[in-house]
Amino acid sequence: MTMPHLAQLTFETDGAPLADSALIRTVFERAAASLEKEWGVEIPLPVTIVVLSNENFRALAEGPHDPALWKYCFLMCDPPANRVYLNTDLFTVVPHDAEAMIKHETAHIVLWHLVGNKDAYHSSYFLAEGTAGLDGATERLINKIKKEKIENIPDPLTLDSAARSKAAGGDTNREPFTEQLGELVIVSAVEFLRTRHGEKKVLEFYQHMRSEKSLEDVYGIVCGESLKKVFKEWEESIKTQIA
Repeated sequence: MTMPHLAQLTFETDGAPLADSALIRTVFERAAASLEKEWGVEIPLPVTIVVLSNENFRALAEGPHDPALWKYCFLMCDPPANRVYLNTDLFTVVPHDAEAMIKHETAHIVLWHLVGNKDAYHSSYFLAEGTAGLDGATERLINKIKKEKIENIPDPLTLDSAARSKAAGGDTNREPFTEQLGELVIVSAVEFLRTRHGEKKVLEFYQHMRSEKSLEDVYGIVCGESLKKVFKEWEESIKTQIA
């Protein structure tokens, strides 16, 4: 198995059984190694994984609407503290998506450090969620569109907040984020940009992000073309694969 070179993983437990500790370690190591390769990580990244029982994970909630209470929320991260919180029920409730979800959450920590500017990283919900990625996002999106007979694909540029992503199709009390329309559109669209330009160019977007600039503005500066036009190409590629 490919091991991470720079991600220094440590594990803590809080009320969780240790029966799956080897599996948990293996999945996180694979995720870290994959992210290092994808994003060209060249700096040490210490990451602590806090493994919790379902009861203790839900107890992290700071209020009645906190994500820690959502039915299909099994992972949370704190990038400044380099910590990922894992509810071990993930492996029994959605075992087929556990590895992809772990990689996504760990990616938030990796990208937060690579960007190196917390204000820039948090300046675009769309970009932060999209670069965190989800393996097989475009295939997942196409399957969902076919299965649910979705006629109107949301415009990626409208999904610039968690609320708008949820409004487009996403309820974590009903389904995991790996199946939510808004999330899949975001990640698939950014996957299209990553394929078009490469990860280093995508990281450049963050360096130009400012409160007075939209992602469209930044994309035009860095890539010299219209993001709206590029996302039309993405939409057409999705429709072609649906047909």
